[in-house]
Amino acid sequence: MSLVGTLGRMAVGIVIAKGVGGLMNKGGSGGGLGGLGGLLSGALGGGQQQQQAPGGSAMSGGAGGLGSLLGGSSSGGGLAGGLGSLLGGGASGGGMAGGLGGLLESMAGGGSNATASNLDPRSEVQSPVGGSLGDLLNSSLQGNKIPEPEPAQEDQARILIQAMVNAAKSDGEIDTEEQQKIVANLGDDVSDDERQFVLNEMKAPLNTEQFISSIPRGAEMQVYMMSLLGINLDSREEAVYLDTLRKGIGMSEEQCNAVHEKMGVPTIYS
Repeated sequence: MSLVGTLGRMAVGIVIAKGVGGLMNKGGSGGGLGGLGGLLSGALGGGQQQQQAPGGSAMSGGAGGLGSLLGGSSSGGGLAGGLGSLLGGGASGGGMAGGLGGLLESMAGGGSNATASNLDPRSEVQSPVGGSLGDLLNSSLQGNKIPEPEPAQEDQARILIQAMVNAAKSDGEIDTEEQQKIVANLGDDVSDDERQFVLNEMKAPLNTEQFISSIPRGAEMQVYMMSLLGINLDSREEAVYLDTLRKGIGMSEEQCNAVHEKMGVPTIYS
């Protein structure tokens, strides 16, 4: 495959393993975030068996989540369809226009884009430019075979995979059962090197400072955005991790809230 393709599989696999689908199933004032079944149907092309989040019920953190832990709001508005539709990879894959790849590209270039209209939660995510990392990511989420990414795109995908894995570890560790679910979702078309890279990242101790220092300039908001996909939104440890990451990459509280709102998840600062 490629690390770009692996990134798409990881996004879905971590949602399954960590139970983030529980938040997506909340609906109501949380914005009706789409549900894990719909997420998988869109993200994997609609032809694979749908899976349920562990326990099959809504997550105990609910709409309060990180907002209650750090004193922020939990309006959870976001774009129509929310996180589930973003992972659908765009309208043709059952998700919203632009998909996760479009939102990822809208955040390229660092913190300067955080207050732009493309982060207004009411605005539509635009489709990424053909051949960009976001475009390749959407194609992968739709189950399509993608062309060989550029080396720079592979490097960026590597950092974003690390972002998701580190966030997933922030509440303690990714246990053996969660590791198995994530690896199983990678499928048979990933290379041995790619699979081993993912396993090594999941087993490695969390070193937030070292990770922050490795983030390339201009990818800070993309890293933060992808980190949200690995967070359950139900523990203080996760809240502290996101706050530490925000400070380390130089995002303001307002910029952080803008990303949360755009993704349709609770904000963490009032």
